[in-house]
Order: sequence, then C-alpha cells, then structure tokens
Amino acid sequence: MIDNPQDCHWDARRLVGTKVVCEGKEIAISQATADAVNKVWAGPVSPDGKQLWYGPNKGASLAALATPGAPFFVADSWVKYFVTQDPSFDTTKLTYRSFDQLFRASQREFNGIIGTDDPNLSAFAKAGGKLLSWHGQTDELVPTQGTVDYRERVARTLGGDKKVDDFYRLFLLPGVNHCGGGTGPQPTDDLGALVNWVEKGKAPATLAAATADGSVTRDICRYPMVARYTGHGDPASAANYHCVNA
Repeated sequence: MIDNPQDCHWDARRLVGTKVVCEGKEIAISQATADAVNKVWAGPVSPDGKQLWYGPNKGASLAALATPGAPFFVADSWVKYFVTQDPSFDTTKLTYRSFDQLFRASQREFNGIIGTDDPNLSAFAKAGGKLLSWHGQTDELVPTQGTVDYRERVARTLGGDKKVDDFYRLFLLPGVNHCGGGTGPQPTDDLGALVNWVEKGKAPATLAAATADGSVTRDICRYPMVARYTGHGDPASAANYHCVNA
C-alpha cells in the first residue's frame, strides 16, 4: 500500500527483462510494456506532449483502463454514443491526434451541460454549506489527482487553503479503490463527521478509517497535510501517526 503516490517516483522500466508467470505462462516484461505502463501513469497527452488529464496513481489496478484491445466500456460508450454519435466508431484505432480531437470535442459539446468543475464556490460557502470529500489513492477509474486539481483551483480562486478549509475539506485514503474497497482502511463514519461539522460546528481535522477486520486503523489527514509515522509503536495503529504539511 502506497501512502502517498505522489512521493513514489518508481519507473516501470526497472522491470524490463524480469520474468513473471502470466496466465500460466512464463514471460519476460518487455520495454514496450514498461513504456506503456509509464504512459498510463502519466495520463493522456496531446500530439505535442501537453498533458490533457491525469493518469491513475501508482498502486491502482490498470486492468479496467488498460486491457489491450478492450477499451473501458464507459469511455468507449461515451465516445460512440455522445461525442461522435457513431455506434460503429472503433476506439481501438485512436491515435494521439484523434484522441486529442475527441477530448476537445467532448469538452466543447458537454462541459456547459454536465461540467462540474467550477472552482468558484463562494455562493455555497456564503450559504453556510459544508463539503466533505474523500477519494481513494488507488481509485482505478477516476484519477485521484483530478480531485486534487479541483481542490487546488478552489483554493486559488477563494484565497488559499486556510479559507477553503472553513467549508471544504478533502481527504485522500491510501489503498482505497473506486468508491471503496482495496487494501487500505475505509472511512468508518464520514457522514457522522459531516453532520458534526454542519450541526455542531466541529470541523473534521482528520477522517477516521479502518480495515473491515479492524486490524489497521488510520486517522486520514485533511489535504494538503499527510500522515507521518512517529517511529514508535504499531504501524497499523492510527495512534502512531501524526499529520504534517506535505
């Protein structure tokens, strides 16, 4: 379990030549496979190499998004039935250029209808709203860094993390998959934390989390803070971590 994937700079090319058993057969990891994995982690880019969006974090399963010849069905259906409106469109034939064109066409056509990335939450904050958001660091479908990007844009728009913390707090959960699951500790009472914030004015400094069997507990730090082991005691216990600035 990778606590903070943004601190992990491991390169898949280090495994080139390593022999592994895959579906009952021994194979050697190729340079092409390692390069492909690095590109998935880096996220989609335009033909000139400009980042279009984020890739999944290291530690997240790539099975759904990067199965050769089998595009992720949600993205595949979106392109066929909404962006191109052509059910016969073959997404396995995409190039960097055609992907970039589809990406921008999707933004032009639908951002004004279903876009949810407006960083100006001033009206929400003024109305007394409270937003408690968490995202698993091993989310295999929605890149965690997209949520981080939004939170940072809100902070830039409304005057910094300290001001935004008054109404919007984000928690990043190590080892937690899309909407839960995974090896990491899950939130134990996130709704209760929100209710206490709204009804009692008690803003959550951390979000309590635990594995299903209770063997691992963690108090998840609010973004942009991260957890650090104190160096003493059981590393599976929340009591032996403290929050620090990243």
